[in-house]
Amino acid sequence: MPELSLDKTPQEHYAPLDPLGFSGRIGRLRLLAWSMIISIIAMITSLLVLLAVKVSPTLGITCGATLTLAYFIISLRISAQRLHDINWSAWMLLLHLVPVANLVLSLMMLLMPGTPGPNKYGPPPPPNSRAVNVLAAITIFLIGLGICAMVAVLALGLMTAVINAVNSNSL
Repeated sequence: MPELSLDKTPQEHYAPLDPLGFSGRIGRLRLLAWSMIISIIAMITSLLVLLAVKVSPTLGITCGATLTLAYFIISLRISAQRLHDINWSAWMLLLHLVPVANLVLSLMMLLMPGTPGPNKYGPPPPPNSRAVNVLAAITIFLIGLGICAMVAVLALGLMTAVINAVNSNSL
């Protein structure tokens, strides 16, 4: 029988990451990091599919459909594991089919912390590595940059409309 010692702290048990399955849990930062990685892969493969369409439209469409299905399945897997970390069923992903509920669900997946300790979907995910933290920070920066760019384009569009109205003397 093992001895219990007050000098040692108990080691926490973390769930192994399951990149090919729907079981397990991942945290918010890992969701952002993995989403960025699969988005970059999707962009690169989209360019390759466009080149394949030039060679053979049938080949390009077949490759594009296959890669779109793979992207969809991987995105579902990542989202399901994130919902498991919140202690919610992956069936909640069906809310992505409802127009406003999909935005609310996406924000909740990004903002809600995971369940501390084990839950009904298993032990907690392992701590984030430095790579996960860096990729998540880059993703957050790019999202902020995209929002700023959209606001700038909107502001420039409105400013152009005002300048054109002033020049034509018709407000």
